[in-house]
Amino acid sequence: DSEDDALLLVRELKRGGYEPTYERVASAAAMAAALDRRGWDLVIGDHSMPHFSGLTALSLVRERGLDVPFICVSGTISEEMAVAAMKAGANDWVTKGQLKRLLPAIERELREARGRAALRASEASYAHLVERAPVGIYRSSPAGRFLTVNAALVRILGYDSAADVLRLDMARDVYADPAERQRLLDRDTYTDREYDEVEATWKRKDGRLLSVQLSVRAVRKGAGEVEYYETFVRDVTEQRRLQQQLVQSQKMEAVGRLAGGIAHDFNNLLTVITSYSDLLLQDLGGEDPKREDVEQVRKAAEGAAALTRQLLAFSRQQVLAPRVVSLSVVVQGVEKMLRRVIGEDVDLVTALDPDVGSVKADVGQLEQVLMNLAVNARDAMPAGGKLTIETANVEHDPDSAREREAAPVRRCVMLAVSDTGIGMDEATKARIFEPFFTTKEAGKGTGLGLATVYGIVQQSGGFIWVYSEPGHGTTFKIYLPQVEAPLEGRAVGAAPGDLPRGTETILLVEDAAAVRAVTRQVLERQGYTVLEAAHGAAALQTAAGHPGPIHLLLTDVVMPVLSGRQLADQLARLRPDAKVLYASGYTDDAVVRHGVLEAGISYLQKPFTADSLARKVREVLDRPTRS
Repeated sequence: DSEDDALLLVRELKRGGYEPTYERVASAAAMAAALDRRGWDLVIGDHSMPHFSGLTALSLVRERGLDVPFICVSGTISEEMAVAAMKAGANDWVTKGQLKRLLPAIERELREARGRAALRASEASYAHLVERAPVGIYRSSPAGRFLTVNAALVRILGYDSAADVLRLDMARDVYADPAERQRLLDRDTYTDREYDEVEATWKRKDGRLLSVQLSVRAVRKGAGEVEYYETFVRDVTEQRRLQQQLVQSQKMEAVGRLAGGIAHDFNNLLTVITSYSDLLLQDLGGEDPKREDVEQVRKAAEGAAALTRQLLAFSRQQVLAPRVVSLSVVVQGVEKMLRRVIGEDVDLVTALDPDVGSVKADVGQLEQVLMNLAVNARDAMPAGGKLTIETANVEHDPDSAREREAAPVRRCVMLAVSDTGIGMDEATKARIFEPFFTTKEAGKGTGLGLATVYGIVQQSGGFIWVYSEPGHGTTFKIYLPQVEAPLEGRAVGAAPGDLPRGTETILLVEDAAAVRAVTRQVLERQGYTVLEAAHGAAALQTAAGHPGPIHLLLTDVVMPVLSGRQLADQLARLRPDAKVLYASGYTDDAVVRHGVLEAGISYLQKPFTADSLARKVREVLDRPTRS
């Protein structure tokens, strides 16, 4: 309150090398106005004034949360009053008779204030860094409560605010399995020196499960017990999904290669069995007691052939003859058959879009997909239920399709097959497309039905989405790329009756001796002259030495040294008029591109029968020669 005392203090400051900007106030109102006007580095207050005290001034400073050094200077302050001032928040006190203490006190308090300001700036920067970090960061108590959380953690867990997350019980509200948190704590390998990496399954506010990677550090008290855990969190759900998808894809590919190789060799054996069975049946009279035995052999061979077709379909090595079709028309074409397959206690409902877009696919394979899904649905509804088949035009994210190894197109046609059956849990759903995986009892299924569906859809450029819950049924949605092309009619099969005959000369090339022998026998029975060779080089030699015409080259596709396609190309120079029919048990890029038959190529799928061989040979021979 004394102008002279104020000037004395200013002179003392200048003597210490300071050039202070100062203001003297003598009332609470003036003090408040000065604090509002600007920031101050130091407050020196007289302890006792008539209408305003140093403690009141101190409270004005501290109420505003200002970290400004406050030094009490008074001529009448007692030791008790000084202690009270210090307790109230004063930084020091100096008597007017001991002003030599003022400069050291000011220097000390300004220095410490600068240190506190630097620390606050550092902490604010650190807090900003934590809050803006792209990974979740939190501290938690051993009891399982969040102590601090950043914005990324709030986002990961799907809550609206940090306050919402701070109220959570980690075991109950964050971990998918409450016992998992306790198992992680029981490891007790966490130190305060380095972070320990663990993985866990969390759940969001909406219930969706998350795979998270946790980097955990334990901060311990002096006695070694944990005070709190400091943790960094990364959401690795998508990463783990892609890794799982890659592992599954590699597993399916490996099994597919094995299945395809087995099917190829098996098809040669089945060709021999079915063809010799057909020849025996031709020789046996209608009343011959041996006839039934041979028919049983042939029936078993047909079953084995169906199995190899499924193996090839799963391994994406089935030869497709695609054409532009409407999925709604395909469903209508097999609807009657599906009703017979599923039985009377299952209600079949169709919701087919008449304006559905066109797809390019093998109709026989699409029918196989529908049949397999219908049989699967029937088995999932032992007490009856409803089977719904739908078609619709949809738009899909091309990147999502590419991730599923499908054609990266936006416009797709969807085929949905839904049942009201027992449904599946996540563990079962994860394995349904694996070959030979089945939940049915022994003898009730091969485990190839859905694997076949998967392979056919993949080979057709599409992908499958599955939704299922235990007790709530299952839905399979198949997406095939839409094409802009006119619909193609279905090829008309040959009418049943006597096998067609001929007198032409056929050059038969097959490296499997048993297949070559039975093929020759079938053709000769139908009147053809057959020249045979075990490989390409022998075939060219035979063709060069044969004096008469060669009307048809019937060749296996996959052979050592010279493939069927290479043989056909070389033979064309020797015998330009000879037509070509390829026979094979699986796809090969020589005549097939990615499983799709090239235009203008004549192809006979193994295992073939005497009937299919005779009819295909006659069909190719009767086809007009292209100019």
